[in-house]
Formats: sequence, structure tokens, C-alpha cells
Amino acid sequence: MTRKERVALVSLVASIGLTAAKLIVGLLIGSLALVTDALHSGTDAIATLVTFLAVRFADRPADDDHPYGHGKYEDLAALGEGTLLLVLAGGVAVESWNRFTGGAEPPLVNIVAFAVLGVEIIINLWRARALHKVAVETGSRALAADAMHFLSDVASSAIVIVGFVATIYGADWADSVTAAAIAIFIGWLGLRMIRRTADELTDRVSPTVTRTLRRLLQDLPGVVAIDQLRMRTVGPRHFVDISAGVPRTFSLSETATVKRAMVAAISAEIADAEATVSLRPMPIDDESLRERVFLAASRERIPVHHITIQHLGDRLSVSLDCEVDGAMPLGEAHDVASRLEAAIRAEIGAEIEVETHLEPLYPDLIPGANLPDKRVAEYTVVLREAAEQNGVSDIHNVRAREIDDGVFVAFHCRFPRTLSASEVHSRADAVERAARIAFPEIRRIVSHPEPLRE
Repeated sequence: MTRKERVALVSLVASIGLTAAKLIVGLLIGSLALVTDALHSGTDAIATLVTFLAVRFADRPADDDHPYGHGKYEDLAALGEGTLLLVLAGGVAVESWNRFTGGAEPPLVNIVAFAVLGVEIIINLWRARALHKVAVETGSRALAADAMHFLSDVASSAIVIVGFVATIYGADWADSVTAAAIAIFIGWLGLRMIRRTADELTDRVSPTVTRTLRRLLQDLPGVVAIDQLRMRTVGPRHFVDISAGVPRTFSLSETATVKRAMVAAISAEIADAEATVSLRPMPIDDESLRERVFLAASRERIPVHHITIQHLGDRLSVSLDCEVDGAMPLGEAHDVASRLEAAIRAEIGAEIEVETHLEPLYPDLIPGANLPDKRVAEYTVVLREAAEQNGVSDIHNVRAREIDDGVFVAFHCRFPRTLSASEVHSRADAVERAARIAFPEIRRIVSHPEPLRE
């Protein structure tokens, strides 16, 4: 038995005992107010039984029929309790009016009636406090409704005591008026409980909560727009569904990072929340043309590099290297290039000029073997001579390997720290061309520039 079930069961036993005591004393002394208070407690006993059953159902885990869990059973229990209070309030109001207009005899107030009410107030204060504490800790609205009931019992019992005191001092109408006051109080509690429960059953959410959450998520890095934000509460859990936009240039890893940040922000703002985040790629205003070309190529799964974009008056020209399998026949390779060109035009505009250069795509794993040191030294001499002629310093870490169709060469070199990247590329490229001219067997050469040492 869970903690919620234990506290509901103890509350049920106490409600039955107090109801019986007040009803017996009320009937013996002829007090409508005390009988009304007993009936109020009786509805509490019925409501507590419903609560006990509701929390047992509500604690069941989610299943195929109830994917959000069974927490709404507690809302149904609270709705039933509110309805019982309204029915009781209506019946008591009618009876109190009949007694008031019919001149009914006042009750025979004695010390036993005061004693029963005093004990009940003490017990109900203790029960209300215990139920409220567990309700706050577990998020149970059914237990919260029960706690409210017992506080209302304390208030109605206090009203009855006031009526008894007035009766002792000769106010024969006090009992009927007291009963009517209790009926009004009970009716107000019932309406309040029904309204609150109706909000829960219809998934009403405070606009302040949604505005705060929307603003919090919108401020997260990578979130372009919040398309939809929906919330619902089932028992103690809050379910949040978010649909948002992220830059379409984001990688899967970057998109996943945004999603994790959104879930963490929701959990930090709303305790016991379960968030479902759906992200869609969308264009943003500051996308560069180069990013859009890469995006078009990535959608076609075609690797590209060396993208050049030119402004030709009122139109654009895009040229790039399109990498294809080196063994692919020209006809198929041309189809790949044509598909890429069409994707770029669809992304940027049909009037754009697109030129693609086919370049063989090297496989991921190329068999290679290190060349003898003597050959490496020959390449190093030529590289250093070319470097001296083109303003390149400190040729080092030269490596040369034999591959299927020739030789692969890599080397490191140094440049002034403040030199522009374009100038670095131009000078390094001149060194590479000199090496290719001196050694035609070099099929691929890679330079790695570094800043000069201070």
C-alpha cells in the first residue's frame, strides 16, 4: 500500500466515526445544523472512499489504453466530491428554510454536542494538515480535495458552535440560520472544486506559464521559432509538447544538442515534467549563399568543395568541384553533376549559372607504402627551393608514400602569423605546383601551414 493509499484509508476510518457521532447527537438534540454538519462529514466519508479507490487507479503506470497514465482518475474523484457537496448544500438549504418559516423548536443543546464538535475540529485539523502535506509531495489533487473537505468541516463545525451559543442565549432561529450558512459554505466549496477539476479535465493551462515557457525556450541558442507549445497535466506529471524550428544548416549533432537543451530547460522550469520536442529545419535570414550550396549538395548526398560564387550583374554564377567515384563511367558521373546543378538552382533560383567540375573521389582507405628516405630527401630539396622563391619558411615533416596511381606527398611549412589565409594558400599552392613539375609522379600533395614561431 502506497503512502497516498494509507493516508486516504486513515482519513476514511476517521470520517465514518465522526459522521456517526455527530449524526447521533444531532438527532438526539434535534439540531438541523448538527445533522447538516454530520451529513457534510458523511459526504466526506463517501468522497474519501472514492479518493482511496481513485489514488489506487491513478498510481498505475501508463499502458496502451492510457498513454499519459491514469492520473485523471483523481480528477474524476474530485469532480464527484464537488457534486456531492452541491447536492448536500441544496438539500440543507431547503430544509433550513422550511424550519425557519415553520417555526421549528430549537435544539436542546448540551455539553455532549460541544464535546463532539470540539473533538471533531481537532481531528479534522490534524487530518487536513496530513492530507495537504502528502498531496503537495505527491501532486495528488484527490488528496488535496480531501484536505479542503476537512478544513470545510472545521469551518462548518465552528459555525454550528456559534449557532449553539446563540440558541443558549434565546435565539430560536439560530439553528436554522446556522444550517443555511453551512449550506451556502458547502455550496461555495463544491462550485470551487468543480471549477478547478473542470480546468484539469479540459487541460486548461495558465497563460502565464505558457508565455514564460515560450520565452525561455525562444531564448535558447539554435532555436529559430516556437511553432507550437502544448501542455497537459495528468496526476502529478506535466506533459509538454513542443514543435520548434532550427536552422536547416544544422547538423544532426547540433540539432540533438538543441533538443537536449530544450528538454533540460523545461524540466528546470516545471517540476516532474515530461517533454516531447519536435524540431524542423527552416531557412534563416542570414544564411550565406555558400551555406545554401552546401545544403543543396548535402540533400543530394554529393560531396563538393572549392565553391566559387560570382556576381555577374543581375545574376549569380556558382562553380564547384563535384566529387564522384573514380571508377564511375562518364555518363553516370554527368547525371550526378546534372542532379547537383538542378538542386542548386532549386535552392537559389532557376536563373543562376552553375558550373560543376568532376573530380574523382578518393576511397576512404588507400593502400600506401612509405618511400625510401633518399626519395623523401629529393622531394624535400625541391620543396625548400620552391619555398624560398615564394616566401614560404621552414619546410619540415616531409612524408612521401607510394599509392596506386603515383605518389602522395605531405609537408608542413610556416608563414607570418598576420598573413591572410588567401595569401597563405596562394604561396603554398605555388610550392605544390613546383614540386609537381619537378616530379610528375606526384598525384596528390598536401601542405599544412603553421604560424612562425615567436
